Amino acid sequence: MKHTIKERGVYCWVIIVFVMFCIHCYQIGQIPCGINVDEMGMGYDAWCLSNYGTDRYLNSFPVYLINFSGGQSALYAYLCAPFVYFLGISATVLRIPAVIFSFVTLFFSVRIADYIWGSKKVNLLVGLLYTVSPVFLMLSRVGLDCNLMLGMSTCFLYLLIRAVDTKRYRDFLNAGIAGGVLLYSYVLSHIVMPLFIVMVISYLFYVKKIDFKKTIVMGIPLFLLAFPLILFHYINILGLDELNLGIITIPKLYRYRSDDLAFNSVAKNAIEFFKYTFLYDNVPFNSVPEYGNMYFVAVPFIIVGMGHSIYECVYACKKRVLNVYVVVSLWGLCVYLTCIFLSDMDSIVYRGNSVFFVYLLFETKGVLVIYDKLKKYLRFWADIFVGTVVAVYVGFFFSFLLFYFEDYKGGKQTVDLFNYLFVDALDYIEDELPENVCNRTTYIGEGDQIYIYYLGGKMMSPYEYNVLADDKPYTLWLWTQSHKNYRFYFPEIIDPSGNYIVPDTADSQIDLYEQYGFKKEHIGRNYLFWNDLLGETQSGVEAVVEWGHGIVEENIVTDEGENSFLSGWSLNTSYGTTWDDIVAVVDEKDYYVAEKFDREDVSNILKNEDLIQCGFRITVPSEVIRNREVMRIVFIDYKHRKCYVEIY
Repeated sequence: MKHTIKERGVYCWVIIVFVMFCIHCYQIGQIPCGINVDEMGMGYDAWCLSNYGTDRYLNSFPVYLINFSGGQSALYAYLCAPFVYFLGISATVLRIPAVIFSFVTLFFSVRIADYIWGSKKVNLLVGLLYTVSPVFLMLSRVGLDCNLMLGMSTCFLYLLIRAVDTKRYRDFLNAGIAGGVLLYSYVLSHIVMPLFIVMVISYLFYVKKIDFKKTIVMGIPLFLLAFPLILFHYINILGLDELNLGIITIPKLYRYRSDDLAFNSVAKNAIEFFKYTFLYDNVPFNSVPEYGNMYFVAVPFIIVGMGHSIYECVYACKKRVLNVYVVVSLWGLCVYLTCIFLSDMDSIVYRGNSVFFVYLLFETKGVLVIYDKLKKYLRFWADIFVGTVVAVYVGFFFSFLLFYFEDYKGGKQTVDLFNYLFVDALDYIEDELPENVCNRTTYIGEGDQIYIYYLGGKMMSPYEYNVLADDKPYTLWLWTQSHKNYRFYFPEIIDPSGNYIVPDTADSQIDLYEQYGFKKEHIGRNYLFWNDLLGETQSGVEAVVEWGHGIVEENIVTDEGENSFLSGWSLNTSYGTTWDDIVAVVDEKDYYVAEKFDREDVSNILKNEDLIQCGFRITVPSEVIRNREVMRIVFIDYKHRKCYVEIY
């Protein structure tokens, strides 16, 4: 009979791990839709590190990444580096470490549960609750640096608990190493860890489960690993220059984010922390309002478990005995005390992600407390209760999976701070379109920090891209606006000579360029628009053009200054309209768009106010006109897709 029970446990674990593998890997590159901007920044830095040993700012093996000026923890990039080196940059590849760490979290969560309860059945319950909870799935499907803090904190706590239990110096050494590595997972740990170390060491001394020697053994690797990060904060707080320790760089950020901490909202945050972590926050790739972080049904269990754990912690302290719950609860308390000082609580789910491991144990504790209460009166109803809880969670789980993989907004279109790679559209421009179209300015927008998707998609050497002109913080924003003939934004006024790469979920931009009559090609997850009418060399409509300045007897007369002006008025006589755009094309490589203005005199003579904006002026550098081989002036009617062309 014992053998049968053991086999059942193995079968259950096989099912849990298999289900976890499936749901964490299925469409990992498609859901969430696109790539998060910080995910992309990390991924490109990982690629630079794996190929050149520097980040994209040419810092050699930095202990902290600069990213978009405000910094990013480095652990994820170093873990991702071998994957992007061999497999390239894609959403799937960038999320591999996150998937791996979801299993790390599961493993160490169950190991800690085993220390607390010593029950294989409870271990299975912990594994089940972890697997079915939305928050653990969603956090493991985005390659953000902060999400590693969840897995690393469970690893560190387990090794610490194990060291206290075994009393072996080797285990305290391992706990110190894990704690040091944890500091590189997310910057929030730089506050959580010192708080926790002070509290937990004080507690362990109080219950006589640690001595000075063991504290030193754990503290040495922890301090050695923390020291570069201490230097990092020292340099950035005092505004000192970056520091190189051999091949390792202690970087200076362009924006040290001390403003992420706010002391005037602590009272409000003390309540909102529980609101957002018990229910859901305002970031759609973190949690969904329809189901909550751990399902709404879990909240009572978490509260019951939390209350009972606090009671056990107080009791253990009074009796001066070791209780693993004290260690776990102190971690949750330190995360809480840190998070309530954050200025932005809207994204608390991924910022304070390691608290959900503590919630997982509270949730399990809550279920067991109620089970034990029922068991005192009638074992049958206690078993019914557990069976019902499992059935309800599994039911919510299947409902959530259907929602997440079918109806979830982030699975069908990009949400804030997500965008697509567009290298296939760039390749199409270079390989399939005529050279004169390829050489035009290409605008790529509809997103945040578009330049990083360009660098990552092209996998361009950091030495090839622009370098900063100086060290002023906001030079960075100018530096990231363009590269060669690419512009990483959409112009406020449409440039008729430009190409446009637009995500296929950006409906408003797509409608705008379609209305203009630009030619369109759907490539991957983007649309490419370009103005094919600019290539016309023959007129398709009749027109009247009256030149007032710059062209005399079909010859261009340049002005004496740096620029020459070609001005006059023109009408599309085939359709009785003004022109949508007028563009001078010089030697099929330079484009000068006319400025249009009103000619009331012309509209009065023609007695048609609709023709008032028939005036135009084209500004062209005088030197360009003198050195030209040929200039085409193209008068464009987008509605009828017709042009009138004059050649000089």
